[in-house]
Amino acid sequence: MWGVTLYRFLAVALLALLCLVNPSLAQNDSSGSSTDASTESTPTASSNESSSAASQSSDDGSTSSESNSSGGSSSDDPTPTDDDSSGENSSDSSESSDDETGVQGTVSLLTPNYETIPTPMFAIGEQIVLGWNYSSDTTNPPENLSICGRFPTGSSAATDPSVLCNWYIAQNISGSLRNYTWDTVTEGAPGVAFFEDTGYMLYFFDSDYGVSNSSPGAGRITPSQFWFDMYLSRYGQTNNGIPAGYNPSAATAVVIHAWTVAIGIALSVICVMA
Repeated sequence: MWGVTLYRFLAVALLALLCLVNPSLAQNDSSGSSTDASTESTPTASSNESSSAASQSSDDGSTSSESNSSGGSSSDDPTPTDDDSSGENSSDSSESSDDETGVQGTVSLLTPNYETIPTPMFAIGEQIVLGWNYSSDTTNPPENLSICGRFPTGSSAATDPSVLCNWYIAQNISGSLRNYTWDTVTEGAPGVAFFEDTGYMLYFFDSDYGVSNSSPGAGRITPSQFWFDMYLSRYGQTNNGIPAGYNPSAATAVVIHAWTVAIGIALSVICVMA
């Protein structure tokens, strides 16, 4: 009987011990699981925070982009301008365009008259009177006018074909003048004498724009050119053989005698009767 009782007591004690041990193990397992779960959840939270930061950054970027886009749109809007200022600029631009593309003036040679004598001849060593006028299109006449000459193309004096002015007849004279006397002795090419030939060229041009500027602007004279020839006058050589100082008005008068007249009449009568 005591053996059965002891057995039962030991069995109860063992069960009681097992009951005390199991809750402790369960609590330890629960604590470990909770720690693992916490460890696993921490990266997730960090990931969520990173994702949230990235989303916020994206939102900020989007907001900034919209702001920039809005700013760009604002800068593209035309700035209001004063209507009067715009009109003045337009007018200035129009005047500038007209000045560059409008009708230009020309020079007409009146003395000698180039219309009736298309290629006048000038005597070497003489003074040549030149007269001119501007066409009606010359609304801006030159303040200073220049006149120059060019030797015939191909002659020994025309060493550089690209040079238009081999000598100046008049340089920077008043644009209000309408005539000029050219002295062919003193106003010629330095070191080069004039020679008989055809194909000389005369240029009239605005000194402020030059002889090579063919488009000085509307109302201004474009360089005008005129052909002419030069020759040697031999008028002084036509009286060869006449004594120096001879004056035909100072010659001795011829005396006619009466008997000379009578003889002449008698001879005339004889010839008629015969």
